[in-house]
Amino acid sequence: MVLAAVLILSIVLLYTGCTTGNQDNKQGATQPGTTTQNDKTQTGDTTQPEDTKQDENKPAETYKDGTYEGKGDAWEHGSEDATVEIANGRITSIVLRRLDDKGNEVDYEKWTGQEVDGRVYPNLKEYRVEMANRMIEKQTYDVDTISGATVSTKNWKVAVQRALEKAK
Repeated sequence: MVLAAVLILSIVLLYTGCTTGNQDNKQGATQPGTTTQNDKTQTGDTTQPEDTKQDENKPAETYKDGTYEGKGDAWEHGSEDATVEIANGRITSIVLRRLDDKGNEVDYEKWTGQEVDGRVYPNLKEYRVEMANRMIEKQTYDVDTISGATVSTKNWKVAVQRALEKAK
């Protein structure tokens, strides 16, 4: 009975973990406007039986090799899309794009988080690379959105998800 309770507690701790409140970015300082809710620190006994361990080098899902396109949902300021490359069943490259309301890719030199002509544009130049890198690292579209560019980052996730659906 005690062994069963310890096992259940260990499993609960394994799957819940503790969220960290202050994650550092690549430059070593926390950027305002980013979220870190998917970054977790594991606590407790993380030992799993051999037959349930997942190979850390193998993605949770295997995809067909190729290049796949996906589009996010259109909204008042345009849309987002993605090109995803798969090699050896793994995501190897993701290109995220922000399109204006006419379907043309935006000039990312305007989208650097600075004020241009009285309007502050989110730093899509950096965010699109950061999100793509996180998706490749985690081998999934399901990564945190970035506040300040919430609609674009949500739509990039949708675009990559739709591309990956084609790769199944």
